[in-house]
Formats: sequence, C-alpha cells, structure tokens
Amino acid sequence: MAGNWDAQRFLFGDPGPPGASLSVGVVLLLVLAALAAAVGILRLPDSLLGVGLMCMAVFLAICARICQARNQHQALYRLLARHPPSGRRAP
Repeated sequence: MAGNWDAQRFLFGDPGPPGASLSVGVVLLLVLAALAAAVGILRLPDSLLGVGLMCMAVFLAICARICQARNQHQALYRLLARHPPSGRRAP
C-alpha cells in the first residue's frame, strides 16, 4: 500500500490544501438529504406546497452554511499552519 491511508481522515475530512473539496461523508449526507427533500416535495399535496418550498429554502440555507463552514475551517487551518504553537504554556 503506497502512502499512509487514514479512513477517518478520508471520510470525515482533513482541511488539506486550499481549494480542497468537502469530505466524502459530508457529500454523501448532502446527496441523501437532497434525495429525501426531492421525494418530499414531489409527494406534497397542492395545499402544502408553500410549506414545502419554505422547507426547501431552509435546506438550501443549511447546505450553504456547510460550504461556508468548510471555507472558514480551511482558512483557520492555513492560519495555524503559518503560526505554529510557540511551545510555551499559557498560565
């Protein structure tokens, strides 16, 4: 086996280099959630379509927040990589 492969890091994410994509686990959960949302919207009766569209908007907002959190995590990772810990302990 070439290199050191870590299943936990592969599935749940490693900030990695700038521009790295979402982890496999997050992408899988987003795909499953999108399928569930699509099936839910298609099965709604006409009287509940407004509520269903509001729920879809909330779902899209949650997906956007996941992507935003990933970008913030990568920025923090890059900042910490530039400034390694000093080795001193805070009192």
